[in-house]
Amino acid sequence: MSSQEGFVPKQLNFTNKPFPHFSLESVFKNELAFALVEWLKKYDKWEFTETSFYTQYEFSLIEAELPKSLSSIISDDLAEKIALYLQQVFEIKKLKLVGITAHKLLNGYKMGVHNDFIGKEESHRLVIQLNDGWSEQNGGYLMLFNSKNPSDVANVVMPTHNSGVGFEISSNSYHAVSTVYDFERYTLVYTFTI
Repeated sequence: MSSQEGFVPKQLNFTNKPFPHFSLESVFKNELAFALVEWLKKYDKWEFTETSFYTQYEFSLIEAELPKSLSSIISDDLAEKIALYLQQVFEIKKLKLVGITAHKLLNGYKMGVHNDFIGKEESHRLVIQLNDGWSEQNGGYLMLFNSKNPSDVANVVMPTHNSGVGFEISSNSYHAVSTVYDFERYTLVYTFTI
């Protein structure tokens, strides 16, 4: 399966509130999404990260050894296709890929309110949920905020399998992940800069 065949975004909505972002009902073809989540469940080189506002496992897909059947997810072709998609949605001229990471949250893990803003090094992000078998009682909701106040929730996004959220990174792009219960929550994160 080529990356051209694998990336088939189905957009649900775009809004500038609380910051520019869009939701995708689906991102990859189903067979690619299922193959990805099965590989992530078996992958054994996750790096543990703990900070003041989150605990998670993560690794760079660019530096990992992927099965040949999944190599399209880090191909230049796919990165360019995602960049073009983001450029069109956000009405910007050019984006350059700066990273592709996988994240894993386990039972009891969550992410506090943060904005991902580190300056010009990162400007846009596409987060793809890979959560086969997820149900509402498993939590792990992506929450978007009007401000850094944890009670100022603007939107709650269910982390359904093969769905996605793209957003513009800024000092106002406050978001968080609610506590995960009895589940392993996986995401792929494509990060770009202008």
